[in-house]
Amino acid sequence: MKTNALSVANYFIELAAKDRHPLHLLGLMKRVYIAHGFALALLEHGLLDPRFDRVEAWKYGPVIPSVYHSFKQYRKEAITDPTVTVYQSPSGELEFDTPKLTDEKERMIVEMVWKRYYDHTDSQLVTLTHREGTPWAACYKEGENNEIPDGLTGLFYSKLVKIVIDGKEG
Repeated sequence: MKTNALSVANYFIELAAKDRHPLHLLGLMKRVYIAHGFALALLEHGLLDPRFDRVEAWKYGPVIPSVYHSFKQYRKEAITDPTVTVYQSPSGELEFDTPKLTDEKERMIVEMVWKRYYDHTDSQLVTLTHREGTPWAACYKEGENNEIPDGLTGLFYSKLVKIVIDGKEG
């Protein structure tokens, strides 16, 4: 199955369960976006499937609507279970599938993001993705859910990777 935002989200949920670390909707959405950004920078392709996923600039930062709508029922509770997709097979039967992240390099990106931002609260992740100069800041307009283009996200995370490699991270 092609990588998509839900397979990335489910892998974060798996890592959170393994570490017994609560993961909430806001933190999940930010981590999926950050992992997508690092994948654009490091792998030269993102972690989203453009048929289903896009990043939008919402009030509380970058949001991937497919992730939001798949997990919004948790509200402020910790997310405990992966999402399941339902589709109709060629024979007309309903099929259920749990999206899984299978590509090893993509899994390494998600694991890196999980370790790097493990101790960040949801509000810290919101602040991080809201800073001046972020793709969200460039695209957000109050009352609109504007798309954040992958080109902008990839450029931002490529610059961030360069800063870290050059040893100029604060």
